[in-house]
Order: sequence, then structure tokens, then C-alpha cells
Amino acid sequence: MTLHIDHSFLTPVAEHRGPHTINRHARVPCVIRGAALQWPATRNWTFDYLAKLGENRPVKLVVGNRELGETGFTQSTFSECVGSLESNGSIWGGGARVAHLKEFDLLNEFPELRKDVRADALFPPRQHVSSSAWIGPEGAHTGLHYDLLDNLAVLLRGSKRFYLARPGVVESQGAVSSKYDRWARLADIGIQGLAERKLPEASLFVADLHPGDAIYVPKGWWHEVVNLKSSIFLSGFFGPMPYVVGLWLLTGTRQLIHDAMPLHGRRCTCHAVT
Repeated sequence: MTLHIDHSFLTPVAEHRGPHTINRHARVPCVIRGAALQWPATRNWTFDYLAKLGENRPVKLVVGNRELGETGFTQSTFSECVGSLESNGSIWGGGARVAHLKEFDLLNEFPELRKDVRADALFPPRQHVSSSAWIGPEGAHTGLHYDLLDNLAVLLRGSKRFYLARPGVVESQGAVSSKYDRWARLADIGIQGLAERKLPEASLFVADLHPGDAIYVPKGWWHEVVNLKSSIFLSGFFGPMPYVVGLWLLTGTRQLIHDAMPLHGRRCTCHAVT
């Protein structure tokens, strides 16, 4: 998906280089260039290598921009979809309906990969971390949203562009969506539409990531993400254990109520439109 945004309205995200432990109390995004360049994962996790691990393990791909558009899924296997990324296989679709393997628990599905990740030095002490992977082709797109937990994520292959908006910017435009997502809040506008509005200076930010780069996105910061090339991206959502447990219980209760509602009329990221 191509976005046409005047980059003169976008402020580059602050950058650090090399090993760097984030300061979560600063509450502002930052990019850590080369944070994972020495990880075995950055060297070894090619699409073909991961595909051979997966065999016929079933996976569910998200179709299109479910945060802003309709929610849809398509079935595949891990080996089929990941193994076809180099050739942009037909399973991934195209245009506005390009698919994405999102929120995939890669390290739990393939525990042997844990030895290739060296994330401990990046996180503040005494934090509970939950990891998940985003794997997809060029053009895969996540709509504008903010997460309920801080996120420190590493790009291991490919390239991505992050567009970000300060907390309160979407709210000030009356553009918060009523669509339900357990772990995030969604916008009913995209970053391109937001950039076309009159906003205070330094409301919107941008960062391009390359293999080995990490990005810290504090909870509450709106962001929209586009794959510039086929990519493997590993997120670590984190927070103090008491906060994470409390949030898990709260969102879990809401999810039970949501799941008990009639399918007709649901607007959410977890159930496909029928």
C-alpha cells in the first residue's frame, strides 16, 4: 500500500546507536540503530530457513487493513506463506487486500529459535515481556492504533516504515474508532487523512527501520506501519508484572463479554465480517 504524505509535516523519531537500554519513563518513541545486528536471528532467519521449521503448521493470515477496514482472514500453512515471501506468492494477495501474519507467537511455536534472540539488554529491569511476530510481504499494512502496553520491537529482515502520532492527536480530531480490539485502541482515520488536517507542530513522526534496528513505542502513542519490503518483525510488549496481570484480567473479562455477543453486528479485529 502506498501512502502519499508530505514528509515536511513529519518529525523524525529520535535515534540512538548500538546497545541502548530504553528509558520507559521518558514516554517518547525512539529508534535504536543496530540494536540486534549481532543477534544470530538477524543473520540466520531467512524466509527459507523459517519456512523449513514450520512444515504444515496451520496459520491464519489477516487480510488487508483490519484496523480501519473490514476484518477478514485467510488460511495457510506457516511453510507455504513464509516460504513464498521472496517470490511474493499468491497466498499474500495484493493491493488493499495484501495479507499479513500478525501477532504470531513465533518463539513459543518454535522454541529452538529462542537461542537466536538477545533482547534482555534492551528492556528495563523487572519487566514482564510478551513477544509476538509480524511476518508479511511488501505493502502489508497495520492501520492507525495505539497499544495498551509499551512495545519494544526489532526488525530482523526487510524494511518497515512507522508513522506515529502523539497521544491525544487522534482524540482531538474526534477520530477514535468504536471497533473493538482486546489489546489496542483504533482510529477511524488513517495517518494520511490525519496528516491532511491542521495539527499542532510536531504532532506526527516517522521512522524507517532496517535489519537489526529496534523501535520503542510507548503505550498511548498512535502508530501506523507499512512494510517497505517483505519483513520479519519481533515485538516485545512489556510492563511491570502487577500492571500486566491487572490489564490481562481486565481485557480478558471484556473479551469474554465480547465473545458472548451475537455475531451479527460485531465490529472487531478478532471476528471476520460474514
